Amino acid sequence: MAKAFLITGASSGIGFDIVKHLASLNHQVYATARKKTDLDNLDKIKNVIPLELDVTKPDQILKALSIIKSNNSSLYGLVNNAGLGGIGGFTTWNEEELQQIFDVNVYGPWRMTNALIGLLIKSQGRIVNIGSQGGMITDKFFGPYTMTKHALEAYTAALRLELEAHHVKVSIVQPGGIETDIVSNSMPGIIRRFKRAISPFKEEADQVLESFQEPLSPPDDEQESKSNRKPSSVKIVTDAVHHALFSDYPKPCYLVGTKWEGDRVINGLLKKIVLENDNPKHNYSRDELIMMLDKHLSAHPSN
Repeated sequence: MAKAFLITGASSGIGFDIVKHLASLNHQVYATARKKTDLDNLDKIKNVIPLELDVTKPDQILKALSIIKSNNSSLYGLVNNAGLGGIGGFTTWNEEELQQIFDVNVYGPWRMTNALIGLLIKSQGRIVNIGSQGGMITDKFFGPYTMTKHALEAYTAALRLELEAHHVKVSIVQPGGIETDIVSNSMPGIIRRFKRAISPFKEEADQVLESFQEPLSPPDDEQESKSNRKPSSVKIVTDAVHHALFSDYPKPCYLVGTKWEGDRVINGLLKKIVLENDNPKHNYSRDELIMMLDKHLSAHPSN
């Protein structure tokens, strides 16, 4: 049975692939973008209704809601995909940039969900937020970006609990490196920030800038590492979104990416447990921790 979905950030990459996939299954897809050229491109796809929408502009969000209602369309799924990337040391971000990345990556999904929640409750539908593996771990220079993705993790988890009684299921997809334009689109801002660095951060920032001029090109068969990332196809994200939208038992979270990336996340989370457990007034022995892990593993539906 055909359903209706709204996908934000559908101009390219992950969002565009999700749109094409859902439309190919004969679902009605409201696909949002900001530029006319992108909207015209989306308009060429059968079963797609392009919507001009910037997730930072409430008036455009309300207009999209009005269009959906005027089409007498129910809405079964919302995929909050629109997002910004970008790196740079904390002291090189200005307040406007920090506000912008939070406005898109955190407030955007909140605005979209609040606007469409009535339709989603009525259809007992699905909400899928596109997060990042950076929602669980972080690294030098990735602070502001991963702050937004950590916030999206908390938002998704709390929203899932709030909507459970209303039979709306909420999931988050957590990609690693994906073959999209997010890095190239973010590069002008990244370069500006590293050029802003002052002592004692300038020497390291200059080294990073130099590395941008001469990117490393390790052999294709070289093992993946922090300096030799191997981005995955957008298809792995689309497959996870499909499961979250259509499975009778969608997962709360979908960790997608390469084996190296997944290992990095799991090890990072285990390290956090060890650090949190290092508390003289409240800690567990090694055996107790293993027993707790076994308990959670045995209670998990997939085991």
